[in-house]
Amino acid sequence: MNPVVEELEDINIVGSNIEDFDAPLFIAWQLNSACNLDCLHCCEEAGHKMPDEFNRDEAIDFCRQIIDLKIPYAAISGGEPMLCPHFFELAEMLTSNGVSLKVETNGMFIGDKEAKRFARLGMRSIQISIDGATAEAHEIMRKRGDFKKTVDACKLLIENDVNTEIVFVPTKFNIHEIGRAIDMAYCLGAYGFYTGKIMRIGRAAQNWGLLCPSEEQYAEAFEILKAKQIQYDGKMKVYYYPYDVIDELKYRLYHPAASLLVIPNGKVKLIGPLPFLCGDLRRQSLKDIWKRYKKAWKEKAVVDFTKRVINDPQLLCESNRWVELYLE
Repeated sequence: MNPVVEELEDINIVGSNIEDFDAPLFIAWQLNSACNLDCLHCCEEAGHKMPDEFNRDEAIDFCRQIIDLKIPYAAISGGEPMLCPHFFELAEMLTSNGVSLKVETNGMFIGDKEAKRFARLGMRSIQISIDGATAEAHEIMRKRGDFKKTVDACKLLIENDVNTEIVFVPTKFNIHEIGRAIDMAYCLGAYGFYTGKIMRIGRAAQNWGLLCPSEEQYAEAFEILKAKQIQYDGKMKVYYYPYDVIDELKYRLYHPAASLLVIPNGKVKLIGPLPFLCGDLRRQSLKDIWKRYKKAWKEKAVVDFTKRVINDPQLLCESNRWVELYLE
């Protein structure tokens, strides 16, 4: 099951085809590109602020469109979203108007004050990245990361009754710790533990030979995950997505998700692994972009390139070299 589909099922949304919907069910919003870390596997190649990122007024207008279209679910990520000065204002605007919100963060800027503020938001969940059961494994993946500070952020959130999910990206450096990482998540009181095959996008694609586990390592890890699902059944959700980016593209080419991926400058991508842009919130409304998105998946350029990527995964290195589609 696709993680987005699972999230939508959790909020009782049913639909079989994007043509069934007048608006997307899910918005994945990369709020900013700035980040305090320099992770080896970052899909967005985050680090520095984009020169043309949305300003506060543009971001608020986008939130209004999400609310007006009654889009039920959104996730805010980055970069590191907590570096955005109006992050909490946007999150509060969405949650106070009925949008089920997830926030994805590295946790490095969460102290007691921030944990209490997250608790007041009434979000669906917050997702913290912890890539190991030890500081050594976590910090080799997340340059400038701080394992203890991240774990302490989880403790603060959980103490304040914030649904906290831990996401773990398996690589050659940490896959041997996956069982202990799940045990750690449970001991912390996490709501859920999420993992799956590393996505071959961005810096992960550039560092693929260094990072990607073998199929044998994946098979062993998935057996551990199955056992942990049984061990923690009814106590903590243990979820893993066993398919890679190529499997995802094979499926999405004919079954696009009812979701939009918005990058920090307001442009809208078809899907993370492909470079195609189907809209620009500075030029089109969110409602119009949804129509363009449905049309874009049928474009010859998209179909042909996706098939090329499926046959030659090296092309995934081009996922962040954006290509604008002309869909007028």
